[in-house]
Parts: sequence; structure tokens; C-alpha cells
Amino acid sequence: MSAPALLHPHLSTPPVAGRVRRSGVAPASVAGPAAIRPARAEDCETLLRLCREHARRAALERAPFGPGRGDARDLVEALFDPPVRVWAWIAEADGEAIGYAGAVAGCSLLERGNYFQLESLYVRPQAQAQELERRLFLQALRMARTLGCLNLQWRLPAAQAARIEAQLPAAAVRTDSVHYVLPLDDRTVDRAARGR
Repeated sequence: MSAPALLHPHLSTPPVAGRVRRSGVAPASVAGPAAIRPARAEDCETLLRLCREHARRAALERAPFGPGRGDARDLVEALFDPPVRVWAWIAEADGEAIGYAGAVAGCSLLERGNYFQLESLYVRPQAQAQELERRLFLQALRMARTLGCLNLQWRLPAAQAARIEAQLPAAAVRTDSVHYVLPLDDRTVDRAARGR
């Protein structure tokens, strides 16, 4: 998630100085109003393009997750085949997709109920980025409520969490947990089975 101001509609911060230059992508200019809409089956290529762009920008923090699958069958099935397990929204301006958010539902044994997890949020650097990130976040929040989930969850890289901590809603609680990732390739599974 990359939204300094997305969690509270009345707070905003100026973009982090130099962020766009480091990324190597110039900010897009969006002339018209932007729209947020649910992803449809015909949006698969567009959504995958945004996901690849997001993954390139977050390559260091995503490295422990291992490489993605070559095809998108799992994702397409989860998004569009019943039972739906993944939800996605696309931000568009002047007919161009410039951002997306994706979320997954799960069930907690400890709380004995469903939760909704914002899995990814990305908007290309441009003038409306913070507002679009906020609006995408609100789509996930609305869906969590629609589904009757107990809570909305999300994880942030440590540097980003420190940057936006003061802007989180008062009801948002930071949990002290450690997030492990074990890619399930054959070599890793074999080593884990041998106790290494």
C-alpha cells in the first residue's frame, strides 16, 4: 500500500520529495476527473499490466515472496469464478487505467468470523494520486462492510508505515507481529523438510 493520505479523508501530506525521480517514471498528468470502478473480466490485461508496474516499483519489498506465476489463471479464477475470493478496483482517468486496489477475504479461527485484507494498492505518480489512493481504500472498506466482515486489515513496508503512522484513523490498531514468507518452490520445500 502506498498511500500517505489514503486512510483518513481529511488529512493529506505533500508527496515525498524526490520520490518520482527515484522511480524513473515522470508523473502522469490527469486532465479529467478520475473514476473508480470494479474490475471486470475484460480488464484482465489492464489489471495485470498495473500489477506488473506495481511489482517493479516494489521489487525490494516483494523479493521474499519469490517470482510470480507466469500465467494469471489463479488470479482470474479468484476474481471472476464463484466463489469469488479476490476483489479488485481500477482507477481510470481520461480512459486510461492509472491505478488499482485488490483485496482478499479470509476467516479467522480466533475471532470466529470473516475479515477483509487490502492486499495491494497502487496509483501511478500524478497530481491526483493521494486522492485516488484514498478512494480505492474506501472501496475496499465499503466491500468489507458489505460482506459483513469483522475488520479490514492491511500490511505496509516498515518505512511506509513510519511515514504515515500519524495519519491512520484513530480506530486503526498497529499489531506487533512478525510476517514470514516462505516461497513454495521445490528447493525451499525440500530444505524445509530436512530442517534447514
